[in-house]
Amino acid sequence: MKIFLIVITSVLILLVLVITIFALTFDANRYKAALITKLEESMNRDIRIDGISVNLLRGLVFEAKGIVIKDRNKTWNDTLLTIKSLNANVAILPLLKKDVQIQRLRIPDLNINTGSGTNFRCGLDLKINILINSLSQKDMLKTLNAKGNMKADSAVLENMNVLKAALDKLNMLPNLVQKLKDKLPEKYSKLLDQNYTAFKPMDADFEIRDARIYFDKLLVESDAFYLASKGSVGIVDQSFAISLNFFIPKDLSDAFVNAVPELGYLTDGEGLITMPLEIKGKVPDVSIMLNLDYVLQKLISSKGQELLNKLFK
Repeated sequence: MKIFLIVITSVLILLVLVITIFALTFDANRYKAALITKLEESMNRDIRIDGISVNLLRGLVFEAKGIVIKDRNKTWNDTLLTIKSLNANVAILPLLKKDVQIQRLRIPDLNINTGSGTNFRCGLDLKINILINSLSQKDMLKTLNAKGNMKADSAVLENMNVLKAALDKLNMLPNLVQKLKDKLPEKYSKLLDQNYTAFKPMDADFEIRDARIYFDKLLVESDAFYLASKGSVGIVDQSFAISLNFFIPKDLSDAFVNAVPELGYLTDGEGLITMPLEIKGKVPDVSIMLNLDYVLQKLISSKGQELLNKLFK
């Protein structure tokens, strides 16, 4: 989840700056070096762009290929973000006033390296209405206002099993993951052995204001869990303020509880194992925290109910 939001934030910053500077110059590769310099100053990272062009066959479409971003202290073999191609549909009439109105952004193959051994890749399609006035880059990012819809497909997080990572947060249940592996049927235990997480297609509305990206209903789903989240991410400072609920589907929750009965304390009224989480901090010091108060209240409540049942038998 944290990685996915970092991706969206980084991409939006990049897109706004690339398209605005390029659209106002109307010259594909003549100003590429100057564009890269401005982007590097704005993002404080090294950037490489293989080529920029304009396609007029489908309206006014700006295309950029071979976009690579890396941290200043890394080599080009250790990149942060790679975009094979980027297409942006831009309205023509606002350009007469030197304003840029972006209507749609498509990135069929985006790849981000988190620097912690994991790699996230997906395809993005953003339908959005961004009107950018001819402001300085700093002011532009702070005064940006927009609403839109984001679709992501073929999303995979390599070298991380999100389900296992979430269960590891329950450190009050020692060796939980190993106990589940030992007792679960094979079709469920193999979900904990995977070294990747494949996500189902995502579809979410968002709003940009006050230099932040806000979303009320972002659903991130896989075969083994789903996350319902609400919050915001800073475009300029890349700070996170997000609350989310982690749910394990009914059949898997039942199998988990049968294997480790203590997990029954964390089930909701529908029998789903539920864990509330919070994402806070600024990149790169972003942390995912379990709401321990919720877990302790569930444990206390469940133990109290067990005691009452014994007393009244």
